[in-house]
Amino acid sequence: MKQPKFSFKDFQILLAFVLLGLFLAAVLVTLNWWLAGQFGAGADLLPAWNGARAFLFENTDPYSQTIAQETQRAVYGRAIRTGEHPYALDIPFPLFLFFLLPLYLYQLLQMLLPALPVPDPSWTIWMRAVWMTLSEIGLVFLVFFPLRLADWRPPRWFSVLLLAFALTWSYAASAFLDGSFSILLVLALVGALFAMRDFRDEMAGFLLAISAMKWETTLLLWAFLILAALTARRWRVFSGIGMTWFVLGVVAFLIYPNWFWPYARAVAANWRADDLLTPARFLEEWLPNFGANLSLLIVSALLLILVVEWFAALRGKDFRRVVWAFALAIAVTPLLGFSNTFANLAPLVFSFAFILPFAWERWKKFPYLILSLIVALFFALPLLLRTFVASSLLAEGLTFLLPPILILLGLYWIRWYVVHPPLTWLDGVKRELQK
Repeated sequence: MKQPKFSFKDFQILLAFVLLGLFLAAVLVTLNWWLAGQFGAGADLLPAWNGARAFLFENTDPYSQTIAQETQRAVYGRAIRTGEHPYALDIPFPLFLFFLLPLYLYQLLQMLLPALPVPDPSWTIWMRAVWMTLSEIGLVFLVFFPLRLADWRPPRWFSVLLLAFALTWSYAASAFLDGSFSILLVLALVGALFAMRDFRDEMAGFLLAISAMKWETTLLLWAFLILAALTARRWRVFSGIGMTWFVLGVVAFLIYPNWFWPYARAVAANWRADDLLTPARFLEEWLPNFGANLSLLIVSALLLILVVEWFAALRGKDFRRVVWAFALAIAVTPLLGFSNTFANLAPLVFSFAFILPFAWERWKKFPYLILSLIVALFFALPLLLRTFVASSLLAEGLTFLLPPILILLGLYWIRWYVVHPPLTWLDGVKRELQK
């Protein structure tokens, strides 16, 4: 049978779609450029951007105190004080190569066109705009991937409503304006989950390898996927990780052989001062006598629950239960005691979205009306807490702790439906007709 030829008309249609996509991307980047100029400083992205620019165009150590001070002036408007976050670059150099690559390409372009300007601090807003755009696209995937993994296709209007609330959620806005890595790193790990489901183990290994940083966001998800690969004896996942790290390590050694100790000092500086948002901080302030012990007890109980649920999910054959355990890890991460920011709560949209298909199964009458109310209340929660809670300390603590706690409760509310699907074939047909 002859394959249909790619006609000139097909080429015109494809070209039109490409041009339209580029136009929309340019509009979005421009809008984000305006937002970046009005709000925030891009504190999470600045160490990587300043370090990459200085390393290539100023021949400066990206982990040096000089680069950290440049970031501090941009964030605080002054030098840091005791206890404040130093914003030292804490990305291992082999993974930092991904941030250097665009500037390497620009440097090569400068050789062909010497009139091109050298990147300077004034380019920061444009870099933030590009990163914001990538994070917004990443959040869209984090909203819709769990629906796909649960094999649920809601009406288009509900999908638009869910996406609109997710993109305007205060934690998502913080992630966009801070230049947070959280959304894109969790998205990479979701991609690794997809890849392992489809037996593309080397790709899963690659995604695990490049996401091995910012452990306050990724550690539990990384550990879960590694445990999944070990349990299933998927050794090619580890070969993918090893090959990626080996290649990046060799390139990093050739470019900057002595990167490790400056990197270790930067990590230590951040860890010493990085006491931002933790459950222990709030519990100790609310319950001075036993808050610290209660925090330790909660962390221990959560770790025990995770281990039990992970092994139970990985021993089974239902992939939805594996996704449920993955969503559970995302919800538990902010409660484990890592020093965090509100921006790192943005990936919770994955776990929240995964609850919705099973909540839809729960209500026979007006399910989308009830789900719409749940979506509106959940995403409005941070605003409601900051508006109606008089104590600033209490409002800050509840704003940080309540979303993961509510999602944790929601995941256990739907657990029975995940582990024991209640619908018969006929019930499933009836429910599909009700959509």
